[in-house]
Amino acid sequence: MRVKSQAFYYTCAVILLCGILSCSKRINTFGKTKIDNNTDSLYIKQRIVKIKDLNTDVFTKGEFKGIGDTPIVYRLLKPKSTSKKLPMVIVFHGSNAVGNDNTSQLGILAKLFAAEEIQTKYPAFILAPQFPLRSSNYVLDSSRNVLTSIPQPCLTTALQLIDSLKNTLNIDEKRIYLIGFSMGASSVINALALKPEVFAAGISISGIPQFNKVKELTNMPIWLIHGNKDTENPFDSDEQFFKELSPYNKIRFWEFDNLAHNDIFAPAILTDALPKWLFKNKHK
Repeated sequence: MRVKSQAFYYTCAVILLCGILSCSKRINTFGKTKIDNNTDSLYIKQRIVKIKDLNTDVFTKGEFKGIGDTPIVYRLLKPKSTSKKLPMVIVFHGSNAVGNDNTSQLGILAKLFAAEEIQTKYPAFILAPQFPLRSSNYVLDSSRNVLTSIPQPCLTTALQLIDSLKNTLNIDEKRIYLIGFSMGASSVINALALKPEVFAAGISISGIPQFNKVKELTNMPIWLIHGNKDTENPFDSDEQFFKELSPYNKIRFWEFDNLAHNDIFAPAILTDALPKWLFKNKHK
């Protein structure tokens, strides 16, 4: 039997995911869409394995101290050609990758954006900092009765790192993007609120948002992705955040039905849907 190529599996995954989404409500560019839970296929599982198997050597290692007392390590992927200004995508990891081994933060999101077929279509610098401590903590917002996130000092160091790289790499400063999962998704919203002038858009996957700076985010393109069976980072925080921000902002919210915290990966990030949406946005 002839062995099917990587391109074949990727194409099948794209077609199947499109089929999954088309069986749900129409996927809107903005607003909230509830997407039915569907069983993964062999092709989608193959795609996950392929992304995870990406050689981490494509990312160079770095360290950054900043002006505070919380130094961080990071990985950086540089596009094959940097003769012209290119976007930068910053990937924030979840709490399971907290540390300083400078490897654990290279999860499925970082590797997805570094994959050859994504880089060919959406060339960009990919920055994956590793936080030595939690980058965001959660407390109860008693007025809303949901969790809210609070940025921690190491997130400030990561923002300083981004500023430093802007001065040394050929980065298009109008196209700097954030994406993260779990704690990293919470830090995406924190970072957007702290530095809205820096970022063109952000994607938060299964995070806890920040409510006390909603006004700072009224012009920021944001895409929330969350499973409504998530008990680790409860879904109701993002749902409340969407309700408060949507009257002022063209925010996008994908609610995946009957998916728990770690199950969100399979249907949400296997194709080029995430970079395609991010790269449509440009800072004014």
